[in-house]
Amino acid sequence: MGELDQRIDVLQQSGFVDEIGREDLEKLVKVLTQDYGFPHSDELLGVLVTHVAAALKRQRDGEVINPIEGDILEDVISSKVYPEAREIKDKIVASMTNQLSRDEENFILVHVGGMLMNPDAIKARKGDVQ
Repeated sequence: MGELDQRIDVLQQSGFVDEIGREDLEKLVKVLTQDYGFPHSDELLGVLVTHVAAALKRQRDGEVINPIEGDILEDVISSKVYPEAREIKDKIVASMTNQLSRDEENFILVHVGGMLMNPDAIKARKGDVQ
């Protein structure tokens, strides 16, 4: 069992996600790894999985997240990776059973944008693994 699978197990065992939430996290991982070539070992993928698990818990508990700062969101929107980041974010959201708020979706967009800008992820997606 890989580190990412263990992380998802812990998130479910600790009550952050239920079975449907676990399936949503697995779908997120599948979109990023199978459809877009991110490695399972990508540290930022693990961070995104944890963020989405927390988002699902917040949603279940009726908590509302503060919107992401406008300048951070604008950095992604104005970047060259934005079209792909938006496409990936939309595919992740569409694959999930649970629906997230627009603010949570914007956090996913920023996470994905960061992954697309990460030099290690760029190399790994091109097959240039160390």
